[in-house]
Amino acid sequence: MPDGSAAYLKTGALTQAFRVQIGDVTGFSVTKSRKLLERQLNVLGNGTQLASVSVDHGTPELIERWFRSHPLFGTRATPVTVAAPTASLPASLIADELRKLGDLKAEGLLTDEEFLAQKQRLLDG
Repeated sequence: MPDGSAAYLKTGALTQAFRVQIGDVTGFSVTKSRKLLERQLNVLGNGTQLASVSVDHGTPELIERWFRSHPLFGTRATPVTVAAPTASLPASLIADELRKLGDLKAEGLLTDEEFLAQKQRLLDG
């Protein structure tokens, strides 16, 4: 389509089974259907399901091949980024750890220097 979308019309159907923007599509998944020679094709983009349709066995591969060969395939997809885990602890956990260090120091199990070094490590995160 001139607007950068693609539609799937099942054989014999009068309406489109789905229409998606080609640039939004990033992948596909296929699952078995309850019918013997039928599959459920899921069109995926940016971690969400853009469309889902029941198709004949063998059709999902044809649809996927068509999309992947299209120059607009995946061009509008937002890269998925995973935030790196932070080294700092929540304030409540830091307070708990400081109390434990204080107890260890009070019991004579930590020297002043060891206590201060561990305290600084916690506070620096």
